[in-house]
Amino acid sequence: MGVRMREVPEQTVVTEQRMVDQKALEQWLPEAMPRVHKAAGDMAAGTADQPYLLRDHVADEPVFIVIYEGNPNEGETAVECCTPLRADGTAPDGVAARSIPAHREAYVRIDKRTVRSGKIGDVYGAIEKWIEDQGLEVAAAPRETYWTDFFSAAEDDEVFDVAFPVG
Repeated sequence: MGVRMREVPEQTVVTEQRMVDQKALEQWLPEAMPRVHKAAGDMAAGTADQPYLLRDHVADEPVFIVIYEGNPNEGETAVECCTPLRADGTAPDGVAARSIPAHREAYVRIDKRTVRSGKIGDVYGAIEKWIEDQGLEVAAAPRETYWTDFFSAAEDDEVFDVAFPVG
């Protein structure tokens, strides 16, 4: 498993938050993603607007960031589903939005097979160990950055990144 590093610019995101356990997450997240994307409207940033995602070899697709304040497998925790806005964009009136500060991330690309195998928790653990081995510290809550349609992806398709902001 190759951990990579990237610089993520400050982002304004349209957001929706919930307290969920794993079962509730699996119901809420597929519904929250299209809601935040629709709320962002024409200001929603896709993969073409975010070169740091290294997705320029595929068609422009919507991007979602899911931030976990805890582990939903261990019980109810705060989870935030966001869609970033274009760098020159502002949030539409009346939608929940916030700024995510610029940061460095340690991340791993995940294929659908890894998710379906139930081994995603191992990926989180491996990234945390790598961060410690590098003498770095976790600087903020872990997140998953989605940049393709998970449900229509093939088993071997990369579907999202698991990332930890580091300092």
